[in-house]
Amino acid sequence: MVFFLNEIGDRRKAKGKRHSQLSTLVIMVMAMLCGKTSLKAIARFAKAHSAELNKYIQLPRKKVPSYSTFQRLSQRLDANQVCESFNRWMAQYIILESIAIDGKSINSTVKNANDSEQNFVSLVSFFGQKSQMIYQIGFLENSKDSEIHVVQELSSKILIKKAIFTMDALHCQKKTVQEIINSGNNYVVTVKRNQPNLHKAIAQKTKTKPLDAYSWEQKGHGHDSRCRIKIWEADDDIKNRWIGLKYYISVRRQGIRDGKPFDHTTFYISSTTQSAWRFAQVIRGHRKIENTLHWVKDVVQNEDGCGLVKPKAAVNMAVVRNISFNLLVMNGLKSISEGISAMGENIKTMWGMIFACKKAYA
Repeated sequence: MVFFLNEIGDRRKAKGKRHSQLSTLVIMVMAMLCGKTSLKAIARFAKAHSAELNKYIQLPRKKVPSYSTFQRLSQRLDANQVCESFNRWMAQYIILESIAIDGKSINSTVKNANDSEQNFVSLVSFFGQKSQMIYQIGFLENSKDSEIHVVQELSSKILIKKAIFTMDALHCQKKTVQEIINSGNNYVVTVKRNQPNLHKAIAQKTKTKPLDAYSWEQKGHGHDSRCRIKIWEADDDIKNRWIGLKYYISVRRQGIRDGKPFDHTTFYISSTTQSAWRFAQVIRGHRKIENTLHWVKDVVQNEDGCGLVKPKAAVNMAVVRNISFNLLVMNGLKSISEGISAMGENIKTMWGMIFACKKAYA
């Protein structure tokens, strides 16, 4: 990881620059590993452990970076370079599995929330359903770009073949599925009424006998449901319009949620031929990006409450947050909150994780 961080260009002014960019970034990652979620908390962590940090990092006059140093660095790093560095680092860990794709806004960056000029920063993640690691990221400003475009670009670059990408209905776009197929991968995408012809075709098909079906039950906080998945071969005329398309899928969920009955059916399209049981695992696995990644980043790592309003700084800190998330997972700590507690602000342990992360995951 350190090798890839060192590739990021240093855009700080030479005058008054005391600490190396790499050592400052390493301290930020260490602080995130033990739950320091804001720049001020990172600065306090560095000051409290200055003597121990000096054993591993050559600190000028044995002084750690100040809060203003961390602040300036977060604002001046090139966010595109930081994301690319993260993606190159994680490319060496990718395994063949289903990958959930979704975007998450950073609430501290929201401006003009109640009018048409609303703007915010969103981070798009490619998240391994089995490994529970973030494999690839990109970002956008809502007023300048779209999540759809970012997903299309990242799908064309990811270094994996024969994986299944799962996405919500926002990404039910012909160009998106084409990029995924061109990259040598497959898709399972939710279909809603934003694609009326496709939605209608699937609804009609559900009146016929399916190729396969599978049922299961789900219980969780405030809900108890019965689910049934069915699959059909896609119609030839629709196949001609959606590259790679092979199957239609429907999932009906019935039960009680928050004390009220519900009965809801969701449609999907897929470019791969699997059993109903296998599709059920892939579709259920997509929720891990919300429950295992986004929820943790908000509640445990306090991403929305980080206090950073400038888009570039918020993205750069989000990437540092992702690095710490992946390092904990690589070392077998699937519960991020428990992993943070296990660190105990032990500089030696964290230093070993950062500089031997590939060995730790292997």
